[in-house]
Amino acid sequence: MHALYPPALIATLAAIAALAGTAKGLTGFGGALVMAPLYSLLIAVPDAGVLIVLVHAATSLQGVRQWRVHAGWRSVAPLGVVAVLCAGACALALARVDVHAARRLVACAVLATTVLHIAGWRWRHRGSWLPTFGAGLASGALTALGGLGGPPAFYYFAGNADGPALRANLLGFFALLFCGSAVVLAVEGRVSAAHLATAVWLLPPFALGVEAGERIGQRLPARWFDRAVSTLLLASGVVALVF
Repeated sequence: MHALYPPALIATLAAIAALAGTAKGLTGFGGALVMAPLYSLLIAVPDAGVLIVLVHAATSLQGVRQWRVHAGWRSVAPLGVVAVLCAGACALALARVDVHAARRLVACAVLATTVLHIAGWRWRHRGSWLPTFGAGLASGALTALGGLGGPPAFYYFAGNADGPALRANLLGFFALLFCGSAVVLAVEGRVSAAHLATAVWLLPPFALGVEAGERIGQRLPARWFDRAVSTLLLASGVVALVF
């Protein structure tokens, strides 16, 4: 079973995965936002989306003993189901999108999310079926585009939760979203043996990055690493949009 790409390119993808893992460890949701625009500069967007989903699925249960008891599964589970179903429905259609157009869509999604994050925007809602369905559709579509399903979920949960509860909800949602999406992509025939072999090389640096980010986050003031991650996301989005 051979990887998709030559060793030098895999090393670059692995370095980006380590950076993305650190961002996720710091914020709980920033991994795909770093990986998607930078990967789109190096490889085809559909392949980037598959790799991002596989890496996140394989690492989604990190620290499960700490966060599973704090997650609000009555809101997490419905959102996850809608997102996974939407990701499966959108994946085949988005696979036909022009490569350059897909890259720009990814970059614009990252930049829009980063601007909202910097502005401190919060989505206030009561968790009814309409916001759940809307956030699930958006998350699923962005997951199919480039593994970017986190931001809609973040704004969905952040309107009614904060601190440990918000983080637990996000991690529980990611476990459902990425594991479910990986199964859907495999059923649709979009996951090859080469994708799996490449993901194996990306998993260790990503997991180590998550661990490092969590440890750094425990020692630094929140505003420091929040600004650092926001700057990183802006830079990766602008680079993908320009190039």
